[in-house]
Amino acid sequence: MLSSLNAVDLNLLKVLNAIATKGQLTAAGEMIGLSQPAMSHALKRLRAIFDDELFHRTSSGLQMTGTCQRIMPSVRKIVTECEHVFVTGGVFNPATNAQVFRIGMNDYFSVVLLPPLILRVRELAPNCQIEVLHTPRIGTNARSQNRIIVQDYLDDGIIDVAVMTADKVAPRFVCQPLFDEDRVCLISAKNPASQGPLTMERFLSLGHVKVSSDPKRRGWVDEKLDSMGLERQIVATVPHFSSAVSIVAQSDLVTIMPASVARLFEASHDLVLHGPPFSIERQATSMIWLRSKQEDSAQKWLRDQIQHCFELDPEAQEAAR
Repeated sequence: MLSSLNAVDLNLLKVLNAIATKGQLTAAGEMIGLSQPAMSHALKRLRAIFDDELFHRTSSGLQMTGTCQRIMPSVRKIVTECEHVFVTGGVFNPATNAQVFRIGMNDYFSVVLLPPLILRVRELAPNCQIEVLHTPRIGTNARSQNRIIVQDYLDDGIIDVAVMTADKVAPRFVCQPLFDEDRVCLISAKNPASQGPLTMERFLSLGHVKVSSDPKRRGWVDEKLDSMGLERQIVATVPHFSSAVSIVAQSDLVTIMPASVARLFEASHDLVLHGPPFSIERQATSMIWLRSKQEDSAQKWLRDQIQHCFELDPEAQEAAR
């Protein structure tokens, strides 16, 4: 591994990115205008620099090694930002620019936000792509002294923006509220407990599917019940709302989730929605990004589109009422 950039040809990053994108030397060369022998020579230089094979040959093409997978988010970020500077002068033009936008979110926001966002990006920025990285709100990274994962993802440029229920964020981040909504209980329509009001007695008599990225965490439902001297029976803990929906639809269990997600599955999974039998705070959704990226024209455009989707989407409007 080199200790200085002085002897490095930064065009090698374009080669590395192209091979990772195409999975074949010939196709990668066509992508960036280099011959197959030139690509082979560049790959040899890259392997010497990183002291790693970087790619293994398989029946389906070139596959990245662990080292290559680890450095690729940074490589793609550098290539994208260089293209942004040299091709557009730093000003993002959605009609012509090619950009990969990376958003951190969990399955809740993937279900609610992604469909309208992708439609809008395809219409306004046809050369751009959306990549979503599953980002749990409370997950921590043991390799970085247990910092919150979303902070690492933003700091390292792995994602451009996170959409989630935000806890307190450090001053280097901007946190913009998008909307807030009620939480509701979901019960299968086939379950007799779905008929009539959901009383506290009935709520506690049911088995529960808890949704959490950290099974050991008590969560707001259990903390609320603790304050009342009550306890629910948790039958299963899953990391995704979609899993909880599928389980509840085929059982006599109950789960709690944001209303916007619940409404999307209500008819297709034959579910009945009830308000919880106790008062709770509404769930707030925010956008989080690095303050240093506040004026980046491409990222500002992306944030504007996300904001627009929540302003116009009927589910979000209903949730905000």
